[in-house]
Amino acid sequence: MFEKIKDMLNRKTVKYSLIVISIIGFLVCIMLTQTQIINFIINIVETKMLHRKLESLNKWKDYLFGTGYSLTVFFVVIWFFFIKNNFYASLCFLLSAFGIYIYTYNLLTLNHDGHDLLRFPVIVLLFVIFAYTAKNRRYFEPIINRIKKIKPYLVKSKILNSSCFVFVCGALLGILFFIYIFGTTILDFTYTDWLMSGGDLSQHYLGWKLFRNSAWYFPLGLMDNIVYPFKISIIYTDSIPLFALVFKLLSPILPENFQYFGLFGIICYALQGGIGALIVRKIGGSPGQSVIGSMFFTLSTVMIWRLYFHTSLAAHFILLLCILVFLENNHNLKKQIFSWSCLLVLSVLIHLYFVPMVMIFMFFYLLRNYFLTKILRNQCVVICVTLLILFATMFCLGAFYFVKTNDNRGELGSASANLNSFFNPMGISRFIKDMPHISAFPHEGFSYLGLGIILCIIIIIGHKINYRDKAKTTVITKAGKIPYVIGVVLSFLLFSLSPTIAFNQYKLFTYPVLWPIDQLWSIFRSTGRMTWPILYIIITFCICWAVTLFSKKKAMIILCALLLIQWVDLKPWFVNKGNSFKTRVAWQTELSSSAWASLANDYKHIFFTDDHIKLYSFLDLVTNYKMTVNDAYLARKNSRMINENKQREITNLLNDEINSDTIYILNNDEEFISSLRRTGICLFNIDNVIIGINSRKAYLDNYDF
Repeated sequence: MFEKIKDMLNRKTVKYSLIVISIIGFLVCIMLTQTQIINFIINIVETKMLHRKLESLNKWKDYLFGTGYSLTVFFVVIWFFFIKNNFYASLCFLLSAFGIYIYTYNLLTLNHDGHDLLRFPVIVLLFVIFAYTAKNRRYFEPIINRIKKIKPYLVKSKILNSSCFVFVCGALLGILFFIYIFGTTILDFTYTDWLMSGGDLSQHYLGWKLFRNSAWYFPLGLMDNIVYPFKISIIYTDSIPLFALVFKLLSPILPENFQYFGLFGIICYALQGGIGALIVRKIGGSPGQSVIGSMFFTLSTVMIWRLYFHTSLAAHFILLLCILVFLENNHNLKKQIFSWSCLLVLSVLIHLYFVPMVMIFMFFYLLRNYFLTKILRNQCVVICVTLLILFATMFCLGAFYFVKTNDNRGELGSASANLNSFFNPMGISRFIKDMPHISAFPHEGFSYLGLGIILCIIIIIGHKINYRDKAKTTVITKAGKIPYVIGVVLSFLLFSLSPTIAFNQYKLFTYPVLWPIDQLWSIFRSTGRMTWPILYIIITFCICWAVTLFSKKKAMIILCALLLIQWVDLKPWFVNKGNSFKTRVAWQTELSSSAWASLANDYKHIFFTDDHIKLYSFLDLVTNYKMTVNDAYLARKNSRMINENKQREITNLLNDEINSDTIYILNNDEEFISSLRRTGICLFNIDNVIIGINSRKAYLDNYDF
């Protein structure tokens, strides 16, 4: 029976008939997805057939529009089916199933204007029609013949096939992507106003300015002017210690206003693209496939989400380096120590959250080496030496200085991942609806894969079902890496989910954690970030599947198609994210009175007695006049000692012991102010900020409080 159906479908007349039907059907679909035509159809139904107004008009519109879109997907699938057999047959089945699922469960946001939602199937169909026609009519034969003549030279070229060339191409694409999204304005080293909008970005920049003004100490990362009279490390302002140290050394030759965060962003994207290309090359991709594959890493949603929000956490090239090292079959002891030590040191010099990520990769890498070589001593040496180098680096940067690990700690699990993290776009997808969540800080567990990668996963599953006996050996499977990769993924997943396992808005279960483990785990309280390595492992597997199981041409077509889908899905959010950085802004301080400059020249310290009033404006004043401040917003700090110092100073104030070099920033608490009036402190109100100083100043006569 199946043979008869197959013979019938292979007849030219049947093929052409079905193609014509699919084109007509596709045109009908376009009509059904246009608002004007839908309104026209509803009007006919209302007046000619029912002679009354329809109830739930929006429901009818949804139905007609959804039908049009579903039929569009169906006819695109039919078109695909008649171009190729085997692979495309299974592909069309999966796309059909996916389309039905989307339509049934309303995963896609249906836009009644039709343009955005229709654009993707229209592009796909036109591309297929063009490619099919061009191939049969041989439009490209002259060009193809020329390429065939050049091809042998390209294949034999050592430069074009080198890892260096692949890295440079991937890096250039990363740089171009950064410039396309963010522009070049923020690359101006002297343009700093864009960093003063408040929040974490201002914390990073002002942390660098304070570190630059501070004297040198040992450990090298310490500064004495942000929690005066105590010292704390540059690590805890998230100001990228590596760059801060380098540019502090160069400080004498740098302009007064100087920022390196634009430079850091473009370097991150260059390395993301370059190392991504090396990973694809390592798993068997051709130079062309490696360059195209690198764009999946460059289009990382989690990386661009973090950049210029938690800027130092955008250094995801560290995770790609871990994957690249993990793919190596290197049993040389010195090289192993060098590789993992460099990664751990780099993590400390950029952001401490990368340290546990690198260590999990390292543990399973060494575990695999042990089972391959049966030499336990070598693995123990690598662990001991790398940990020694890690703690030495942390000590030299002052990581253990004036910090309590449980300070400012939220409940463990409040910033964890959700089981839907890889499929929940949280407002960035053009097509897929947002999913509910339960976490207090859901953005910490954000790891949306993108529609292109999600489709690739579905296709891989279908391909495995259809061709389970024809599995090919890959770089990942031939060295027995699969169990260890699974171990890495499960470890990160367990870490990221924390003690509370949730799916959507439902809490599935919570398991108890011993107090010592809870304390250690809470050091990295934003556990949802541990999903990032899983995202890159999934992308690596998807690309590995394409370049290993198909010919170069097929693999290139698949990668380009998936990349196009990924870009169409994410482009609006990417562009919107970058637009705010392309135009120059002028930041205005909240401390607009000229009296502040006079005060800054007369006094050395600013002391907050309670809350951080107009914090970033005061920190800007402190950095401009090389003053100190007793408290600020930091990633980690010893709050107990800071509060004790505040209470001690307040007691001194009430006892009429006023420091002659300090400006006291006071809360407008009536009882507290009344108590201060009985002392010798002079009170003023400048820009709605109440301050206290030791004596009157002529330039403050108009600011009495």
